[in-house]
Amino acid sequence: MSEHIEFMKEALRLAQKAAFFVAPNPMVGAVLVKNKKIIAKGYHKEFGGSHAEVDAINQCSDPAGATLYVNLEPCDHQGKTPPCTDLIIKSGIKEVVIAKKDPKRNGIEKLESAGIKVTTGILEEEAAELNKKFFLTCEKKRPFITLKAAISIDGKIAKKRTEQTWLTGEESSKYAHQLRAEHQGILLGSGTVNSDNPHLGVRHNNGNDPLRIILAGENAIPKDSKIFRDENYLISKGKNLNELMQELYEQNIHSILVEGGARIYNSFIKEKLVDEYIFLIAPKVLGKNSLNFSEFEDELPLEILSMQKLGQDMKVHAKAKWDSNNG
Repeated sequence: MSEHIEFMKEALRLAQKAAFFVAPNPMVGAVLVKNKKIIAKGYHKEFGGSHAEVDAINQCSDPAGATLYVNLEPCDHQGKTPPCTDLIIKSGIKEVVIAKKDPKRNGIEKLESAGIKVTTGILEEEAAELNKKFFLTCEKKRPFITLKAAISIDGKIAKKRTEQTWLTGEESSKYAHQLRAEHQGILLGSGTVNSDNPHLGVRHNNGNDPLRIILAGENAIPKDSKIFRDENYLISKGKNLNELMQELYEQNIHSILVEGGARIYNSFIKEKLVDEYIFLIAPKVLGKNSLNFSEFEDELPLEILSMQKLGQDMKVHAKAKWDSNNG
């Protein structure tokens, strides 16, 4: 068992290398082991490219008799690439060790039918956390939604609704760009676009720019706004959030970062569509006439996952805890 854990940790480490490039596919790493030594490694490098198992097998001159470690159940279907199970069977691999099953696949059944020994559940919790966006999307048939808000100590997000307010520092700004790279879409309201004229792209970090999703209000957005710099944007008007999330899911947008403003935050919270929160808390007090983060009278249920200092700011990472009867 200890050997399984050691090699699966390496598979998980490899999987993380393509964190910003494989969505909406999950992150997957693979390790081939023979005589207790690693003979090849691979990972899924980009959407549409070779899967991790194929990458590892292609790095190996003689995989016959080896054990394959992979953090997600190998696929058994023809997609953008052929089924990984077919190549595993053909290669002569004798055993496959899997961290977590894939809710959309039946690769294990196919491998076992071919006489290959399959072991599952090795570092399953770590594997689930790594691909939490993928697993939630499979379960709920909508994008994984992260709400990010820069707030003052007294829970305010701006001095005025129509005025841009810089709250957090450089370290928080860099982290915000990492968050953008980790999500396929970034969403905010037209009011924030008009007051801030944000770029909404990825800088200070590797990764692709997310789709810019703007919920349009009554005010027109100027044609020279930065969101119109290329075709990677979507303007949504008059649709409820659940309908929009369903449409985005069907368009293969499986993770969204919600960046504001206050009305947008409250709309997502009201519909219980938030999965995780990122609060970037600045060492400032804006006072009673400033714009609140939330207008809710009821308690917002959260589970704190981590707290970290970013320069002079504090990052609070929290998980939504909706009641099982309403979210």
